[in-house]
Amino acid sequence: MDRRVRDHIKDLEQRRDLLNARITEESDAEQRKQVETELRAVESTLKFYRDALETERRLFEGSK
Repeated sequence: MDRRVRDHIKDLEQRRDLLNARITEESDAEQRKQVETELRAVESTLKFYRDALETERRLFEGSK
């Protein structure tokens, strides 16, 4: 993987914004539920990446 974690975070944030917009526009309950499920997955992945960056930052600061 040549992409940096920050690049993944940026892409996920854009996807989250798109999904949030789709939720407000979606009138079909089943489709809306599917979008909400995907949104939760994106938010969970964002949290994972951010936590990993924070852990890395703490480890780096502790090794100085």
